[in-house]
Amino acid sequence: DATGSRKTMTWSRYGQLLTVTDCSGYVTRYDHDRFGQMTAAHREEGLSQYRAYDSRGQLIAVKDMQGHETRYEYNAAGDLTAVIAPDGSRNGTQYDTWGKAIRTTQGGLTRSMEYDAAGRVIRLTSENGSHTTFRYDVLDRLIQETGFDGRTQRYHHDLTGKLIRSEDEGLVTHWHYDEADRITHRTVKGETAEQWRYDERGWLTQISHLSEGHRVTVHYGYDEKGRLTGERQTVHHPQTEALLWQHETRHAYNAQGLANRCIPDSLPAVEWLTYGSGWLAGMKLGDTPLVDFTRDRLHRETLRSFGRYELTTAYTSAGQLQSQHLNSLQYDRDYTWNDNGELIRISSPRQTRSYSYSDSGRLTGVHTTTSNLDIRIPYATDPAG
Repeated sequence: DATGSRKTMTWSRYGQLLTVTDCSGYVTRYDHDRFGQMTAAHREEGLSQYRAYDSRGQLIAVKDMQGHETRYEYNAAGDLTAVIAPDGSRNGTQYDTWGKAIRTTQGGLTRSMEYDAAGRVIRLTSENGSHTTFRYDVLDRLIQETGFDGRTQRYHHDLTGKLIRSEDEGLVTHWHYDEADRITHRTVKGETAEQWRYDERGWLTQISHLSEGHRVTVHYGYDEKGRLTGERQTVHHPQTEALLWQHETRHAYNAQGLANRCIPDSLPAVEWLTYGSGWLAGMKLGDTPLVDFTRDRLHRETLRSFGRYELTTAYTSAGQLQSQHLNSLQYDRDYTWNDNGELIRISSPRQTRSYSYSDSGRLTGVHTTTSNLDIRIPYATDPAG
C-alpha cells in the first residue's frame, strides 16, 4: 500500500488459498480436502480451527481453537435444520415445501412465520403468542404493518416505488424527492421536519431541522475524492435568520486514505497514529501524547500506556478477553466464559460478578459479591424476550 506495507497470499494450482502473511510477517496456513473445501486454519501459535463436511459438501461441524465443537444438521433439501452448541443445546428451524422457514425454536421457545401464495411473510407469531401481520400491494411493496402491540403503520408509494407517505396511528409523514430521486425534505402533520441539500455531484452538503423554532443545520465539505473534510454546525434565529452559533470541525487523511487528524474550532488537533494497514498505535492532542498502544501479531491490543498508567490485556485461545490488569491492582479484571462463548464471570480484587443464562441464551441473573456485600439481581423476560 501507500506506506510500503505488504500482505502476501499463496495459492495452490487449483486456486485454493494456502497461506496469508500479513504486514507483520504473521502467517496463517489453510488445509483443504480433495473437493477444495477448507478443513483447517492454523495460526503460528499452534492453534487451529477445524471444519468437517458431509458427502454433499455441507458444513456439519466446526471445532474452535479451544476444542469446542458446534454441529450442523440439514434436511434432504439442504436447508439448515439445527445448530447444536458445544454444551448440547439445540436451535432448530423447520421449512415448508418451498424451502421457506416456518418455525424456529431456541431454548424451547418457538417463533413461527406464515406466507401468502406469493411467498411473502404475512404473519409473524412471537414466542409469547403475539402476532404481527403484513400487507403488500401487487408490486410486493409493504403497505401495512400491524405490530404485536396492535399499532398499525401504513405506507404509500409513488409509481416509481419511492415512499411518499407514511401513517403511524394518526401521525402522517410525507416524503419529498428531487428529480434524481434524492430525498429533499420530510413533513410531519404538514410542517417541515428535516431538509436535505446536495451539490452537483450528488454529495450531501446540508441537513437541517427545527428545534424550538431555531433552524439547526449541519454543513458538510468534501475533497476531490469525496472524503469528508469539514463539518460545520449552525443555529439561526427563528425570525431574523441571524447566525446565533456555529462550530466547525475539520478532518484530514493519511496517504492510505484513512482519517488521522481532527481539528475542532479553537482547540488543538487530535491525531491518530497508525501502522501497517491502519492499526491504531497512539493518539495525541496537539504535540502532547495521550495514549500509546502495543499490539500482538494479530494486532490485538496487549498494552495501553497513558500517563503513569499501563493496562495489559490478555486473550483466550478463542480470542475472548481473558484479563485486563492495570498497574493499580484494585482495577484488575479477569474474565471467564462457558463453552458456548457466554461471559459467566468477571473477577476483580474488590468484587466478583457472575452471570447466568437461560437455554435460549438470555441473561437471567447477575450475582455480585464483595467482602461485605452479596446481591442477586434476577432478570425475567416474556417468551419473546
